[in-house]
Amino acid sequence: MAKTGLEYVVLGDLNEADGTYSNGFYLGPTSTFNGSPTTSDVKDYGDDRAVETDNSVTGGTVSVELNEMVNEHYARMLGHEHDKTKDSVKCNANDVAPFLGIGAVGKSKADNRNKYTVKFYHKAQFKEPNDENATKQESVTFAHTTLEGNLFTLENGDWKEVRGFDELDAAKAWLNEKVGITAGGAG
Repeated sequence: MAKTGLEYVVLGDLNEADGTYSNGFYLGPTSTFNGSPTTSDVKDYGDDRAVETDNSVTGGTVSVELNEMVNEHYARMLGHEHDKTKDSVKCNANDVAPFLGIGAVGKSKADNRNKYTVKFYHKAQFKEPNDENATKQESVTFAHTTLEGNLFTLENGDWKEVRGFDELDAAKAWLNEKVGITAGGAG
């Protein structure tokens, strides 16, 4: 299947006690969503050959390139204080980014039909993005904000879930339920 698109990135607060998610939210238009697992890649040699290997996932990184950074989402993802009335974010060196579950719907084409694949990373913790700005010159250049985070495994070893769907609405509904988005809670 050829990948043809990406849409609908959502996040939810991880409850580590039971591996569920709550307070889910739609992140907004996103141009890229990338997960990069890190593996142990260890070999045990004996008799001049590899006799055992371990390629288990030990963590990784996730990056999300947003078309527009919304202050409320920025604050939630990084543990900052958000004032809704002023739409302001107060960042403190002692703020701790929460553990979140993050997922997205990818679109692909097979047999002349659209297929949708949900990729959900169980435990991510985001880092401060670079604050990059540039002046308008002879032509307009659209700039995005990229948020990067570390991926972790849950206590039971789960780190990622992938599900296929024939309909976009079904893929979104599964993600909404996963992260705890209730009716009217997604944008």
